[in-house]
Amino acid sequence: MINPTTFNPYSPTGQTSAAPQQDMDMNMFLRLLTVQMSTQNPLEPMNDRDFFAQMAQLGTVQGLDNIKKSMELAQAGGLIGKTITATRPMTESSSGVTDTVTGVVRSVASRNGEYWLTLEQEGGTTVQVRLENVREVTAGPATY
Repeated sequence: MINPTTFNPYSPTGQTSAAPQQDMDMNMFLRLLTVQMSTQNPLEPMNDRDFFAQMAQLGTVQGLDNIKKSMELAQAGGLIGKTITATRPMTESSSGVTDTVTGVVRSVASRNGEYWLTLEQEGGTTVQVRLENVREVTAGPATY
């Protein structure tokens, strides 16, 4: 049955293409390639040119993933000694407001593929925040 919301008469398959996903990783690409190969018509298999083009795309995806990880590490390392403001994890209140924390970045750690910053606050206490939660960076380090 044709879904009228996704039907595209100008597409070879009749379906509109999905919105591009920005965070395609290696595992997703391999799953898509595996599904495509397992569901192809055995009487009309994928031609060699298409297969090698997809393998080249696989290498590109892997290279971009490595570049992204390197850039995140450089970004996190560049924050050491700087004063930042970040949202605190799991502090959203019932009013929808999220608490923030300000402090000097003392170290960077990687856990489960995410970079965590250890902040030293004014009173000497430390708190950890994810790199993606950084909202503001102050040019010079604070003296606490």
